Amino acid sequence: MMDLFDNFTRYFAIFWEYFRNLMDILLVAFIFYLVYRFLARTRAIQLLKGVMVIIVVAILAKFLHFETLDWLITNIASSVVIAIIILFQPELRRLITQFGQRNWIGSDTGKEPFPLDELVNALVSMSEERVGSLIVIERSTGLRSYAESGVMVNADISEEFIRTVFFPMTPLHDGAIIIQARRITAAACYLPLSDSKQLKKQHGARHRAALGIAEETDALVLLTSEETGSINIMVNGKFFPKVKVPDLKNMILYYMNPKTAYEEKYRIPTKKSGE
Repeated sequence: MMDLFDNFTRYFAIFWEYFRNLMDILLVAFIFYLVYRFLARTRAIQLLKGVMVIIVVAILAKFLHFETLDWLITNIASSVVIAIIILFQPELRRLITQFGQRNWIGSDTGKEPFPLDELVNALVSMSEERVGSLIVIERSTGLRSYAESGVMVNADISEEFIRTVFFPMTPLHDGAIIIQARRITAAACYLPLSDSKQLKKQHGARHRAALGIAEETDALVLLTSEETGSINIMVNGKFFPKVKVPDLKNMILYYMNPKTAYEEKYRIPTKKSGE
């Protein structure tokens, strides 16, 4: 009986050791996953890719005994870490805050649907009245830094509110509206200007700002021109001018959710090899 108890204790100790190591690895992997998911929504993901390249080069330098390269990476590593902390202090602070504010139990089932009809009606009305507007909808890349450049409003998406914001001579009409999580987060936001050759000389600062944010992020950008009244869509660095009203809603649905039935119709053409 004593031998049976000893065997059970020994096997349990071995099992617990493996189980503890497994849980340790899973917890670390989960933390890395959360950090990556947060960074993927910011411009810091490019820095993360650069750091990964440096780590790979450092491992190769150790393995291949490249002493000069190994010395260089070892001496600049501490400086790089300090530079990352200084440059991305807002993102790091936001990451820690989100861990505390995260709802670990709740789900998205209670969220209200996106008020697409309100948005489309506002665009059509402003197009008919030739009112210039610029609306940026967040997708995967976070737009918090751009929202903070404007006036925070935290308002529901409604036709009346959007048209009021962009009505000429109102305090917030000059700039962009940013939509995050089904709400208008900010208005009168400043965006980077593009120098793409897709734009012609007659395109003004509003078009260049719209394409600029579409080049730097994966945001969906909607624009109405005060000169022509046309509705334009910019996404993934591409410019779709003069979108027809019957196609507008379907295109917005597609680019907000690429798994819609309109995938073939609105897919961005890609160049074949050799062209």
